[in-house]
Amino acid sequence: MKAETYTYLCPAKVNLFLYVLGKRTDGYHNIFTLFYPISLYDTLILEKSNKTEIICSQKGIPLDDNNIIIKTHNILKEKYNLHDNFKIELIKNIPSGAGLGGGSSDAANYLKAVNEISCLGLDYNQMAEIMAMVGSDTVFFLKDMPQLAMGRGTELSAAPKLPDLYFVIINPNIHVSTKEIYNSKNLELTNPNTINMIKKEYTFQELKSIMKNDMQQAVFLMHKEVKDIVDFLNNYTNGIALMSGSGSTVFAVYPDKSAQEDAFNKAKNNFKTYFIEKAAVAARG
Repeated sequence: MKAETYTYLCPAKVNLFLYVLGKRTDGYHNIFTLFYPISLYDTLILEKSNKTEIICSQKGIPLDDNNIIIKTHNILKEKYNLHDNFKIELIKNIPSGAGLGGGSSDAANYLKAVNEISCLGLDYNQMAEIMAMVGSDTVFFLKDMPQLAMGRGTELSAAPKLPDLYFVIINPNIHVSTKEIYNSKNLELTNPNTINMIKKEYTFQELKSIMKNDMQQAVFLMHKEVKDIVDFLNNYTNGIALMSGSGSTVFAVYPDKSAQEDAFNKAKNNFKTYFIEKAAVAARG
């Protein structure tokens, strides 16, 4: 008799804004960002097994203790009395190392899945503590809604009320080192007082006033392809374009599906070898 399998969707995210506020004493940077989950998903398929192993649809993803899912699993075994092992099939649709949080989402959704399957009884705070041990944007993926984030990105609070948003996502198939960008002399900084200027609600037209990524200029100077995408979407479509996270993915946001479809078609014609997808807010799971 075949073992039961459990399937989970792991959404990507974009940063509707990303302000870098300065360096911390622990070597990280304080940020202020608006995380937004989008309907671009990796898929996790879990099956109880006599050992824990990962099978991945994409080459180049580590399958050993360097994998963020395995790191999460090991913490559960060492600190939270997890006895079960799992065969983990990871179907990657989110470009990796591209500012979309794919690995972080995979780890957070693995944690939520195992907590449920193995009846660990972990509450949100315990899961958030585990996620903070393996990454900075991981805690956000325990939620399934837009969130403001501060500190390293682990201190979450409710997002402003936003209109329905539609996205075109473009990745030029290049990897950007987050560490290299944070160490760049071209990294921009935002005054911490900006935090107090965020309103409780935004119209689509008002979004432009807050959509800024302090890492963008540093990436532009290293990777002209990223700048070219932002410039194209801003100049030839009716949206607002921005790099997500530390790159290399660029997104543009649109007020309706018609503008999104027009931009998607123009992008497909102009960037024939790039990863290009349409997305909206991720379904709440």
